[in-house]
Amino acid sequence: MASRVSRIDRRGISNVVATIILIAVAIALAVSVAVWVFSLSGSASKASTLTVQAVGLSGLGKGTANLVLLISNPSSSGIGLNGFTLGSLSCVFSAPVQVPAGTQGGQLTISIPVTASGNFGTSNVGVTGSGGITVPSTISVSCSGNQTAQVGIQYSGYLTTVSGQTYPFTVTASS
Repeated sequence: MASRVSRIDRRGISNVVATIILIAVAIALAVSVAVWVFSLSGSASKASTLTVQAVGLSGLGKGTANLVLLISNPSSSGIGLNGFTLGSLSCVFSAPVQVPAGTQGGQLTISIPVTASGNFGTSNVGVTGSGGITVPSTISVSCSGNQTAQVGIQYSGYLTTVSGQTYPFTVTASS
């Protein structure tokens, strides 16, 4: 006896349906990756955000210029300040100045000597903080550069954090 094997007609899904399913999977994957990437970048930007407002740069005619900055830190983590620039004068703190999380309008005062030749000095720079800003008691400031100290001039500068972020400000010098 001859055995007869019946052939079963097997048919898969059509090419059109397969293409639609592949496109739907690709779109779903792209959307999920985009949500993941944007949630990471959003949390990183919120983690360390300062607002810096220059109140003034006064006392140039008295031998010591006082740079007063108002700083707010609306983030949920504290931020350390590593230094600042004022024009071409760059200064680094020996220890970070701390701006705690939630600080609103904390005041940072930087006292910069004015030399007899009319430049900002690079030594004996002092730093004080109030309104939540903590300055280490043993802080020293190391400065370099040469910047003329002149009443009526608008100076650009920025604060630098320990993570390397910079926050710009502008201030006009007064006597």
